[in-house]
Amino acid sequence: MEMQLDPTKDDLPLMANTSHMLVKHYVLDLDVDFKSQVIEGIIVLFLETGSRYRKASRIDKKGCQSHLNETCKIGPSEPCHISVSDASVFSSEAEYSDFAVCAKGEKDASDKNGNHSNEEQTSGISSSKNCCDTESHGNKDFLLVLDCCDLSVLKVEEVDIAAVSGIEKFTKSAELTDVSKELENLRNQIVHELVTLPSDRCPEQLYYFTCCSQAPGCGELDFTTGSWSLEIRKQGVQTPTDFPHAIRIRYKTKPEGRSVKWTTDQSGRPCVYTMGSPINNRALFPCQEPPVALSTWQASVRASAGFVVLMSGENSAEPEQLQEAVIFNHKTVFRDD
Repeated sequence: MEMQLDPTKDDLPLMANTSHMLVKHYVLDLDVDFKSQVIEGIIVLFLETGSRYRKASRIDKKGCQSHLNETCKIGPSEPCHISVSDASVFSSEAEYSDFAVCAKGEKDASDKNGNHSNEEQTSGISSSKNCCDTESHGNKDFLLVLDCCDLSVLKVEEVDIAAVSGIEKFTKSAELTDVSKELENLRNQIVHELVTLPSDRCPEQLYYFTCCSQAPGCGELDFTTGSWSLEIRKQGVQTPTDFPHAIRIRYKTKPEGRSVKWTTDQSGRPCVYTMGSPINNRALFPCQEPPVALSTWQASVRASAGFVVLMSGENSAEPEQLQEAVIFNHKTVFRDD
């Protein structure tokens, strides 16, 4: 049954299962279309297993023997191409990722069952009680639940970060010597190494976040959208530890989305801003809204020539002029540690 809420009177539902998995970094790559009043693009999430499962995972590893005799081999790949301006993209906590686009001087489809088909999905509202908890429902697939509202989700896929040139350096730490080199486990271990890099390696971390966000997909993931949530699953994966730790979501906002305001400035020129109110960021991008879900983020936003993109973070962006548009790359570092 749908949850009918009045954001001006009712508390917002926090659907994200942050005790299972936490988003540690977001990479957004967006296009702003004033004619259709839609923001469209991709967001890549880098995740870590939630605190609820870390201890159990360590205990399980001690009691298990590796059954693989071969280590994973990372094949050759094309180097990551990043422009000078892209290489400096870095931003702040996802809870405060507001931005505005100001002027200077496709058809959605869904099936009846709400199942993934690379198109917008619709279903009844999810509830945190529906999130698969492996402690009590170990025979079911794990669900990653994100806060999401007024968005058309088009595709969700796992990102093959192991294909990134030079990423093998993150497989050499002592912590990885007893871990299975099965490719899926290797990808998750790379994400762990990347998100836990010390602050003095921030430029290197940023470089690989950007490269990984551009890596090819390695398998589509099933998903279902509700009124207030996006549920993602990988068939056969029953624990957060085994769930992909780098996923890419292609989506677009809706003109009526309540996180985005399309309007005009005092001179009558078109502009759009994200007020983060009354429903926070969930109608701008799929995210984790609970206060515990602090994360870093970076964003590249393209708009037609003649517009300026402003975001919280640094005082000035690094615009890159294209033929008929301009891309703004924003950077700032805020850490939760």
